[in-house]
Amino acid sequence: MNLRPAERLLLLLIGFGLLAAGCSSGEPEDTDALIVFGNQRGSDADALRHVLARFEDETGIKTRFTGSASFPRAVRERVEEGNPPDVGLFPQPGLLEDLADEGLVIPLRDDVTEAASNSLLPSLDGAFGSAGAANSVLFQVHVKSLVWYSPAEFAARGYVIPTNWVELEELSRRISADGLNPWCMGVSAFDATGWPATDWVEDIVLRADGPEVYDAWVAGDIAFTDDRIGSAIAEFGSLALSAEAANGGRRGVLNTSPARAQDPMFTSPPGCLMYKQASFQLPNLPSGVSVGEGEDVDVFVLPGMDTGPAPVVIGGTVAAAFTDSEETWALMRFLSTAAAGEPWAEQGGFISPRADFDPDAYGADFDRRMASIVADADVVRFDGSDLMYSPVGTRSFFDAMVAYIATDRVDVAQQTAQGGYDR
Repeated sequence: MNLRPAERLLLLLIGFGLLAAGCSSGEPEDTDALIVFGNQRGSDADALRHVLARFEDETGIKTRFTGSASFPRAVRERVEEGNPPDVGLFPQPGLLEDLADEGLVIPLRDDVTEAASNSLLPSLDGAFGSAGAANSVLFQVHVKSLVWYSPAEFAARGYVIPTNWVELEELSRRISADGLNPWCMGVSAFDATGWPATDWVEDIVLRADGPEVYDAWVAGDIAFTDDRIGSAIAEFGSLALSAEAANGGRRGVLNTSPARAQDPMFTSPPGCLMYKQASFQLPNLPSGVSVGEGEDVDVFVLPGMDTGPAPVVIGGTVAAAFTDSEETWALMRFLSTAAAGEPWAEQGGFISPRADFDPDAYGADFDRRMASIVADADVVRFDGSDLMYSPVGTRSFFDAMVAYIATDRVDVAQQTAQGGYDR
C-alpha cells in the first residue's frame, strides 16, 4: 500500500494514541483510593507509604500519597479549586487553621478526637495553645530546642555543656576568645529563607517570658512590636550573630543553607562548635559521622534562663480531613494510634506523640532519646511560626529575620513581621 507522507504521519499518530491508551488501560488509576497529600518527599515519603501500607493491610482501604515541596501553596489551591485531598498532612497547623476558619476543613468527628486525645503524651497537653484542637490529629513530632556539638572538641578544649542561659553566653564568649566561632548557622532556604532564625527567637521568648506570653504572641494577641519580642530578637543577635560568634558572619549566615550549616563543625580545625537545629537534621550530617555520647556529634537541649528544666519547642505533622467518608475517618483514627507510626519508626526519623508507643519500636537510639526529651519535658510548645496566621508564620516572620540578620535593626524586624497581619 502506497501512502502519502501526511497519511503515514496520521497513522503513526493514531498508533501512538492506541499505544498510550493501551498502557493506560493496563494500569488504570485507582479512583477509589484515598488521596493523602503532604510535604514529605524522598525517604520521608517512602516511610510514609509504609505507614499507609499498614493501614491498607488492616482495613483493605486503598490509599495514594503525593508529596510536594510547595505544599502550603498547593494544598490551598487544591482545596479552593474544589479538588481537595481526602487527608492533608500539615507541617504548619497555622495554615490548617486558616483553612478551617474559611470553612474548608472538616472538624474532627468525636470518635477521632477521643482516640487522638486519650493516647497523647501528657507533656503535649497545651502544646498548641488555642490552635488545632478541633481540626487535626498530631501524627509526628520533631525536637527543635537542640544544640548539636562535638563531644571530642568540647573535651579537648575544656568546655562544659551549659545548664542555664548565663552559662551559654559565657561559653559562647569563651569559644570566641579562643579564636573559634561558637555558632554554625545558615538560613538560606529558597521561599522559606530565614526560618532557622525564627526558631531561635521562639526558643528565647519561651524561655525568657514563659508559655503564657508565648501562646499570646503566637495567637497574635501580643504584637511583634512588643518590647519582649524585640528583646528576644536582640538576644539572638547578641549571642549568635556577631562576626566572632557566627561562622562566616552575618553574610555567611544569609548565604548558607540550614542543611549544610553544620559541616564546618567537622573540619580540622573546626569552623564552628555548636549548631542550634532540630532533630530532623540527622540525615543532613556528613557521611560517616556518628551520633551519641562519645561519638562524633551529640546534642543537648538549649538551656533555660535558670537551672531548672528547660522548655522544649517541637515541630511536627498534623493530619486533617477534607472529605467526609467512613474511609477518611478510618484513616484519621489510624493516624491517631501508636501503631500508625511503627513502620516509620523502625526505619528511623520518626518520633511518636503517643503515650502508648512502644520504645522498642524505635529502630534508632537517637529517636528513642528524642522521644524521652518530649515525654519528660515540663513545658512543651509547638513551633510558633508554624502555628501563627500563615501570612505571618510562613512569610513576614521569615522576611523579618532576614532583614534583621542583614541590618542588625530590631525595629525593622519587628515592623516587618507585624506587617504580615495586614495581608
